Amino acid sequence: MSGVFYFISALTVAGALAAVLLKNTIHCALALTVAFAGLALLFLSLDAQFVGFVQILVYIGAVVILVVFAIMLTRSAEAPKEGVHSRTWFAGLLVTAAVFAFLGWAVLA
Repeated sequence: MSGVFYFISALTVAGALAAVLLKNTIHCALALTVAFAGLALLFLSLDAQFVGFVQILVYIGAVVILVVFAIMLTRSAEAPKEGVHSRTWFAGLLVTAAVFAFLGWAVLA
């Protein structure tokens, strides 16, 4: 059981990281689907069937499909000339590290 948990957890984290780091928005939406599916599998493996199936029906079945259709209907035919990353990514990284440190401290305390 432990190996299955680690595999599903790695799949979920990999999908979430891909959703954040990929540059193509369609690929990001599909990676978000993988992250949501991994989360639903984690819920199902923890015997939370209702939450797992709601995760599948609502998030994968509705929200992600809506995001994909919205992206496909509103995006232009040409690729952006500039990068999609903000110039203040380092400040965001510092804020993320501070929040992570605070939450780690709160859990351990």
